[in-house]
This record gives sequence, structure tokens and C-alpha cells, in this order.
Amino acid sequence: MNNAIPAGPGPEPPLSLIFDPQKRLARLAGALTVDAPRSIWRPLEPDKASASVAGINGELTLDLAGLTALDLNGSAQVLSVINQLDRSGVQVSVRGLPDDLAVILELAREALKAPTASPPPRIGLIEETGRKLVAIKNDAATLVTFTGKLVIDFLSSLRHPSSVRWATVEHVAEVSGVNAVPIVALVSLLVGLIIAFQSAMVLKFVGLEIFVADMVGVAIVRELGPLITAIVLAGRSGSAFSAELGAMKAAEEVDAITTMGLSPVRELALPRVLASLLTTPVVTLFACFAGIWGGCLVLTAMGYSLLTYWQEAISMVTGTTFNICIFKSIIFGFVVAAIGCQRGLAAGDGPGAVGEATTSGVVTNIVVVAVIDSLLAVLFYVWDI
Repeated sequence: MNNAIPAGPGPEPPLSLIFDPQKRLARLAGALTVDAPRSIWRPLEPDKASASVAGINGELTLDLAGLTALDLNGSAQVLSVINQLDRSGVQVSVRGLPDDLAVILELAREALKAPTASPPPRIGLIEETGRKLVAIKNDAATLVTFTGKLVIDFLSSLRHPSSVRWATVEHVAEVSGVNAVPIVALVSLLVGLIIAFQSAMVLKFVGLEIFVADMVGVAIVRELGPLITAIVLAGRSGSAFSAELGAMKAAEEVDAITTMGLSPVRELALPRVLASLLTTPVVTLFACFAGIWGGCLVLTAMGYSLLTYWQEAISMVTGTTFNICIFKSIIFGFVVAAIGCQRGLAAGDGPGAVGEATTSGVVTNIVVVAVIDSLLAVLFYVWDI
């Protein structure tokens, strides 16, 4: 955009610079705007015309009476050349500039005098680590506080079931739970197939491929079924909770609920957590069934009968293994929904707040689920369960 101010009516002559070293005079004429080539100042650049510039005995007059137009970009060029000459020991005086154009040159001069923002200070590794640890501590405290409020509302809903918006629970259960069965089953099927292939590569050397069924049955039901379900739901349903509640927070709907004397945790988070608690165990069972079928495809391709595989796989799934599967699915269902809702309700303002809340919810969910699963694995081993 050209904000040049013309000096007068009529066509503008081409920009030209006439430099007379004997008279220590430089005349600039024409339109000095954003389109003006920087090369017009070449005769006055000390590094390219040092001999002629040095011959002016430290003084130079810059005649700008011939300027027909000037904008901030052209003013910056003039001031830049003056500064270069000044650093080379040449004192420049400006004359002849019309008053209307002198205003533009003065504005550019004041703008160049304004201090530029200093770069942010460099943060050392120790300080950055400390900041991250403090942020993690504060975040953990926030999650614990939110979980406490959620548990209190959950216990209250058990005493007064009519206070729960069951229509919302049913809708969320369908969208976040039932509709997630196909993708969870597909991922679990592929994981079961991969486990069977990798196990068969080792066991075939000793002719014990049938024990692939035992490994797949235990691994899927006890460990991978609940874990796969939790991770997929964290990326699908948990992120949806964060985005939905984050959008409501950005639209000040959450503030409106608080203003009416209602609890956002009870009205918005509790129905989603209840829906997740009801549907996650069912989705986990579908995941376990699909994972065992994945191993079945491998064993039947190796010549084993379908009945033999299922008898061997199911024989390893004891009541304790099944109970562990359901227990983990309930824990993971609560964690995924609670963290997703907490991140949405804690979202900030601005267009990027919803995206940040969604990303934070998914990442936190995956990390927390992995940590809890690891702790449970250690405890079950120590307790010999």
C-alpha cells in the first residue's frame, strides 16, 4: 500500500540522484516511494563510492526540493543513507524539502528512534526443568481438586438418581461409547493378529504354535483389551469432551451456568463420566473378543481348527483375569472422561484455546492411562493375582 503524499499536481518525473563531490551537494528529484529502487543511493554509499564520498571533506548537503512524492518507506531510505554517512564521518544537512513531505520524514525519524522490543531472556535447562515441574505439580493439584468435586457429585447422584440428566447420559453413551465399537474392535483385531504372528515366529521352532492361543487370550483380556480401548476412547471420546466443553467455555456458556448457581461439574461433566463408566466395560469386551479373533485368523491359517483355538484361548481366561479386565475398564473409563471434561472446563479464551484444551486432554489421558496400567501391573504381580 502506497501512502505517499505528492508535492503537487501533474505527472511525476522519474526518480534521479545527482551527486556533485566538488560542491558537496546531492540533489534528489522524483517520487521517493515504496517502489523506488534502493540502487538510486549507490553514489552515496561509503562502501561503494568511498573515494567520491571521502572527497566532500566531511560535509554533504542533500537537496530534496525536487521530490514530488514521499512515503514512510522512502523516508526510511533517506534516514538510512544519512546514518551510513554519519558513521563514515560525513555530516549531512537536508534542505529544500516541502513542508507536507517534511511531516512524513519526521514521522519516520521518530519511528526509528522508538526502542525495539528486546528479545526474551534465555532460559537455562535447570530453570526450564523447574518451571515444568511446577506446572506439572499445579496441574496435578487441579486434576485432584476436579476429581474430588466429581466424586462428591457422583455420590450425591447415587442418593438422588432423579437429579441426573439421564437423557444426556443416554445420548453421550451412544455417541462416545456405542459408536466407538467399530474402531476399537478393528484396532484390537489388528493388535491380536500382530501378537499372534510375533508369538508364532518364536514358538514354531519348538512346534508349540498352539500356545499362541494361550498368549493371545491372556494378553488381550488381561492387558491389551482395556488398554487399547482406553487409548482409542481418549483420542476419540475424551477429545470430543474437551472440545465440546472448551467451546462452551469460550462462548461463556459455562460462566452462565455458574451465574445461575449451578455446578458446571455436575451439569456438564457428571453425565459424560457416567456415560463413560457405563459404556467402557462393554466396549472393552468387544475389544477383547475382536483381539482374540485376530489371533484366531493366524492359528487357523496354520492349520489349527477353530474349535481347538477357542478352547485353548478361553481356557486361559479365568474369572480373575476377566475381573481384572472389567476393573481396568472401569478405572480407564472414569479417567478418560474426567480428564477430557476437566481440560475442556479449564480451557482459556481465544480461538486457539479449544485446540490447546483438546490436545492437552488427549496427551494427559494417554500418559495417565499408561501410568495407571503400569502401577496395576506391578501391584497384580506383587499380589500374585
